[in-house]
Amino acid sequence: MAAVVGVLAAARSDDARPMVRVVVAVRPVAVGEVATPAALREVWWPADIAPQTSVHDLSSVLGRRLTVPLDRGEPLTTTRVRPGSLLLGQPVDLVAVHVRVPDPQMLAMVAAGDRVDLWGPDGVVARSVQVLSVDLPQTTDFGAVIQGQGSSSGYDLDGGGMVVSAGHDVVGRILGVPDDAAGRPQLTVVLTHDWPESR
Repeated sequence: MAAVVGVLAAARSDDARPMVRVVVAVRPVAVGEVATPAALREVWWPADIAPQTSVHDLSSVLGRRLTVPLDRGEPLTTTRVRPGSLLLGQPVDLVAVHVRVPDPQMLAMVAAGDRVDLWGPDGVVARSVQVLSVDLPQTTDFGAVIQGQGSSSGYDLDGGGMVVSAGHDVVGRILGVPDDAAGRPQLTVVLTHDWPESR
């Protein structure tokens, strides 16, 4: 409330000041709560005191979740809402699935937006699915920490993978590929220019 009073006072003191629309909380909003018109609205703020990362258009954040709590009258900024869904812009019949990949070099050759074929031990599992994001494996040279530089080549702290969009049937085939005896995924990534397969 104090923030709103301060803004109104500043606005009344000089009506000629440039104003901008800023999205603010109508009521206290909790972390993880979805942005809705019942929780947020647009108000006029003096441009010189509005946060630089203010959200100006309520429609741009509707349906997204907040990452911090907001008090009534507190402005919403772009860092206080989660990014849009990975499936934004994808056909409504597609879902996102995380694919574990055994070879980091496979991940190094792809990026979000690429299309790939996925091969399992028995052949093609998915053809021309779109990559939504890539997470490279995290490694550490643990031996060097214990015994000195060059004493080991390191090991994976966290295996890498990627998120792809696909139809439910294709996702079922991807998830149905078993790991090998050592618990490693058995999928091979092939970068392709092909159009997506029918779903």
